[in-house]
Amino acid sequence: MRVKTLFLLGVFFGASVLGANMTLESSTFTPEPGGSVTLFVRGAPSGATFRWDLDGDGAYELTTAEPQATTTVPQGLRLVRVEVVVGKEGVAQFLAALVADARLGATRFVSHEDKSYLVTITVSCKTPIIAPGFVEDIPPGSTVEVVGEGGAFWRRAEKLEVVWPLILDPGQTVSFTYRLYPLAGAEIRFGGLVSAYVEGKRVEIPIAGAIRP
Repeated sequence: MRVKTLFLLGVFFGASVLGANMTLESSTFTPEPGGSVTLFVRGAPSGATFRWDLDGDGAYELTTAEPQATTTVPQGLRLVRVEVVVGKEGVAQFLAALVADARLGATRFVSHEDKSYLVTITVSCKTPIIAPGFVEDIPPGSTVEVVGEGGAFWRRAEKLEVVWPLILDPGQTVSFTYRLYPLAGAEIRFGGLVSAYVEGKRVEIPIAGAIRP
């Protein structure tokens, strides 16, 4: 049975409520380099079509009647985007970061809760790593409330800085959850880097998952 990672990051057009009922899922956001990833839109209305930018160039190169598409991800960061179209109107848009690395990965899950966003970042390893952590951009003027630190040390300065004083074996994970209270009307765009020591060398790669809620 395939385990899917799920997140909600719709960009809604006008006052449409259709987008609020949709989510984007992925078979994985952190594949092996050259691995295949399948993206799914859940909750789309009957008759919708889907425009996909799967190579990260900003242009939609694929249109489907089915709410899913598959792509191959090379080493590193790949941004993918899907727009849900009903009639001639775009009702929702989703943007995801896929990060292919053979050593480690981190996935960001974002859910909208009234005037705040609940954010969980999960770090996983594919090879033994030491001192996993991440640095997350925080929108100016926003307030951060840590909900679950998962045993990590953390501090909030210009960015949210988190580190676990741990050695992780392949397959192990650690998670950190915070709630973001942005300024009213502020544009929210998530971004950050996960890091760890692998064979004595520091590794940094982008955090995968939600980009814009």
